[in-house]
Amino acid sequence: MAKNDVTVKITQKQVAGSAGFGVPLIVQGMGATAKEYAEYGSLNEVMEAGYTQDSPVYKQCLKLFMQNNRPAKIAVCVGTGKVTETLKGLAGKDFRQVIPVLGEDDDTLKDLAAYVETSEDKMLVIKVADASNLAAIGKMDRTMAVVYAGSDDGVEGALVGATASLTVGSFTYKNIIIKGIAPDPLTDAQIDAVHSAGGICIVQKAGDIVTSEGTVLSGEYTDIIDSKDYVIKNIAYKSQKLLNSTPKLSFDNVGISQLEGVVTGVLAEAYAMGIIAENEDGTPAYSTEFDTRGETPAGDRAERTYNGGKFSFDLAGAIHYAQISGVIEI
Repeated sequence: MAKNDVTVKITQKQVAGSAGFGVPLIVQGMGATAKEYAEYGSLNEVMEAGYTQDSPVYKQCLKLFMQNNRPAKIAVCVGTGKVTETLKGLAGKDFRQVIPVLGEDDDTLKDLAAYVETSEDKMLVIKVADASNLAAIGKMDRTMAVVYAGSDDGVEGALVGATASLTVGSFTYKNIIIKGIAPDPLTDAQIDAVHSAGGICIVQKAGDIVTSEGTVLSGEYTDIIDSKDYVIKNIAYKSQKLLNSTPKLSFDNVGISQLEGVVTGVLAEAYAMGIIAENEDGTPAYSTEFDTRGETPAGDRAERTYNGGKFSFDLAGAIHYAQISGVIEI
């Protein structure tokens, strides 16, 4: 895959206090026989491809396709080497959530998480039996870990299946309803310990089986990672499309305004999706600032490289906890 001509970078400012976003991938390492990357739209298609009901791949697919908001398709790949080696060979594929099936002498979860951390648009979803297992993996921004001691297989697939088709910005990973997985009978103290370690649990609340939180191992909220990735990917993609479809994007104020228009369009879309917050006056909380031709260095113009584009936005965020006070009058 050729490198884009447009690079997009976002720095998240720390404060006090669509289809097209990739498909889920179940990837197995150290398999006896390799199976090439393929996409499937149903559990029957997975079985027809040779994945038997007792295989770990099938068990993940079973729980994934069981969910109410399951994606239209998933991808599966089996490699004879380690999972990271298989993933390196899939660099041109448009997958996002990675569910690993690790074989004997395969990567450790730490190695796999470190590899996915170097990507620009992938997320790793794993399961461990105890929160104490998470410290060895590290504080990763691109690893979501379910701490689950129950006997049900496919908890990773269930989580991905319940979220992968939802529109970025329209949901948070906390309190996602999960089907086919029995909840862990945990105390509040045990749940807090999992959250402190960066993991999430599968629990029962108000009669539903749901996720207890929605964070990655670093403690950041997963929907924030999704939102940043979505904005970056779409600005880069649509800017590249502008360059491809324009015989010459002139290095003048007209060409610069076209580039700024692409960025503004993506930010407007992100606002409509719920990624970007709203100001008190009801306007979208984003802005752009693109230098005019006269404000750019002569050296940049000679190199035909425009470095004067800037944008910012406020994330909409979500309510995860609430305290509501009431008064009874007699």
